[in-house]
Amino acid sequence: MLKERVWTQDEGEAMHVSSTEASSILTPQRGGFLAAPPYPFTHALSAYTGCAYGQTACGQYCYARFLPNWMTAGLGTSWGLAVQVKVNAPAVLEQTLRHMSPERRRRLRVFMSTTTDPYQPVERRYQVTRRCLEIFASYPDLDLLVVQTRSPLATRDLDLLLQIPYAWLSVTIETDDMAYLRRLGGGPALEGRWQLIRQASRLGVKTQITISPCLRFTDVETFGGQLLESGARRLVVDTVEGDGAGGERTARTPFARQEPAWRDTQPAHILYAYLQAHGTDHGVAVGWGASGFCGIAPRH
Repeated sequence: MLKERVWTQDEGEAMHVSSTEASSILTPQRGGFLAAPPYPFTHALSAYTGCAYGQTACGQYCYARFLPNWMTAGLGTSWGLAVQVKVNAPAVLEQTLRHMSPERRRRLRVFMSTTTDPYQPVERRYQVTRRCLEIFASYPDLDLLVVQTRSPLATRDLDLLLQIPYAWLSVTIETDDMAYLRRLGGGPALEGRWQLIRQASRLGVKTQITISPCLRFTDVETFGGQLLESGARRLVVDTVEGDGAGGERTARTPFARQEPAWRDTQPAHILYAYLQAHGTDHGVAVGWGASGFCGIAPRH
């Protein structure tokens, strides 16, 4: 149910922000990318519909614009220029977890989130992600929560992540070439993301970096060395073909029009081979694609 429509200005773009009340917040994962072996996720959680980063570099290749939750939202504007806030998401999450049996909660493996960044700019105002983390912190018996972001704003909530024994912070760093990202539309500064990983790791938050999708980078030793020395416990490499449709969704994005060689996966495979060869020496696990995302073993 629509509660409000306001215009706000975030990172230079006019953003149409509306609010709604969700009837449910944990979406079962019965198939697709997150349901892959060896350790599939059981649910996804998205506190927002739409993503303000849709007008930045990642929005050029993001396939979430083609998924049902955006297509049916009826927000009436381009991808990246509208966000719908699920203002009651924390309350619905608390009610859902409270009514589950302890046995069922112990099996929950939640990915937050699949189609939107939980720390996009509007989170500063609405704090829906933070309030959801507060709910998770009061239920210590779940199996896994992965918080996936590219935003240094997640630094704000490291205190909460430390209180959740099953939480992992996963940060996207798809290249080491900020100039290349700027040509695609910019986005959160890479140095801010590296700092986020370093700070989280120093504090003891379990961290991983997703090089997903792997874009062009400077050279494998420079980028690979940064990744291995970042403090992250896990690294996951993927290509733009890992869009859940073998690249068919990516083929419809602006990125495919800007990058004629977008199907060339060789750089990703070169980086993956380098990380695999050196990961053990650094105590870092290295995964590929869906099996990498779904590679965190159950804790129970």
